[in-house]
Amino acid sequence: MAKIMNLKNKLYQKFVLDKINETNWNSGNSNPLVIELDPTAVCDLACPGCISEDLVSIGNSFSNDRLMELGKEFIESGVKAIVLIGGGEPLAHPKVGDFINLVGENDIHIGITTNGTFIDKFINPIAQYSSWTRVSMDAASEEMFLNLRPSKGGKSKFAKIINNIKMLAECKTGTLGFSFLIQTEADGPGIKSNVNEIYDAAILAKDIGCDYYEVKPTYQFRDDKPHRLMKHDPKLMEQAQEQIKMLDELDDSNFKIIKAINLQYSIEGTNIDQPKSYKRCPSTHLRTTITPSGAYICPYWRGKKDFKIGDVNLDSFDKMWNSDQRKDTMDKLDISIECDQLHCLRHETNLECIEIKEKQEDNQNITFIDEFDRFI
Repeated sequence: MAKIMNLKNKLYQKFVLDKINETNWNSGNSNPLVIELDPTAVCDLACPGCISEDLVSIGNSFSNDRLMELGKEFIESGVKAIVLIGGGEPLAHPKVGDFINLVGENDIHIGITTNGTFIDKFINPIAQYSSWTRVSMDAASEEMFLNLRPSKGGKSKFAKIINNIKMLAECKTGTLGFSFLIQTEADGPGIKSNVNEIYDAAILAKDIGCDYYEVKPTYQFRDDKPHRLMKHDPKLMEQAQEQIKMLDELDDSNFKIIKAINLQYSIEGTNIDQPKSYKRCPSTHLRTTITPSGAYICPYWRGKKDFKIGDVNLDSFDKMWNSDQRKDTMDKLDISIECDQLHCLRHETNLECIEIKEKQEDNQNITFIDEFDRFI
């Protein structure tokens, strides 16, 4: 049976409850548990409507030495997990394989979101240390892939990526996922609807050895409406609904169908009101986003100077985390205003964190569960 992500369960792992207990939503804590790290803003693809186009156009990267130093600083600080993401394409950084080896050898769990083109280059460290690797595909055919995810030279890397996925499937120790972002003409000029390939893409994912297939909605990223669900043609969404219903037949003990939290709202064209009654964001203390252009409270505000908490090119990670700049940014942050119109993946997590914290302060007993996933 297909499943929908549940992030709240992860909060009841003992190491997370201990961190929440340590954390003051105003003054912070000693370190985050999870870091979303952009090793580089460079990307070899030129996807139309790229949400990180402004960052990719600059193309900043951490130097080789600084990336490795950051790995050591994350180890020393007690970080539990790192998600390699972007920005750009994380595996485009020449030192990323050595970085994965370094942190993996020191018990930091690694997750990777990638376009898949460089998997073969770093196959050994990825296979050994990546807890999960999710490849963004959005297509079942080369023709659709070329429309949605062309290379900068205008050619398709579809066949290469499929081969890379097959290669990783044969030697991985973690899980391997195939990501499908539902797109239509509403997502931007030149984009063709991929609705008719939702089911075929899942079959492809299963055939080439993926452990799961994740189907997700797209979002608007305009400044006046950051991270709001995209509105699509209702007729296309009816087709999408039919395709999605067929996915359940593919779900079995070796292959899972995952539906994003807001997928059904997108299909139905429903407005989601997500008012934030709280002013402080617990997730900004438990997770953070580190990029070559600076550190930010979270990935939704990557590249936005008002949400910048420091720069690890100028300071060590520990110094940045405890800096006046981070404190000032966090003091000014009012989630009820800044993020009121934003569809936040961690809104329910925040509400649960606040409730847990109140129970801890009242010395109420909270039952914890054994560690099962560090990517909170």
